[in-house]
Amino acid sequence: MKNVTISMNEDLAHYARVEAAKAGKSVSRYIADVIEAQRREIEKREEDLSARLARLEQAFAGPEWDVTTNDRMPTSDERNAR
Repeated sequence: MKNVTISMNEDLAHYARVEAAKAGKSVSRYIADVIEAQRREIEKREEDLSARLARLEQAFAGPEWDVTTNDRMPTSDERNAR
């Protein structure tokens, strides 16, 4: 495990000590857990966005239909013929 030195103002340091004590953790463990939770949240959000993008790409791709007749697009009359 790496040691990291961080600097913060006194109010933030006090808040971190109080919250760590409430959680029954050291300040170091508390800060590491907060950062890890944020990382997991960001990764989940990125996975969700990737999945949504894949579904959109699939929907916009749609089925590949060949609508040509004799290598040309049908005319409006041909399309509307019943």
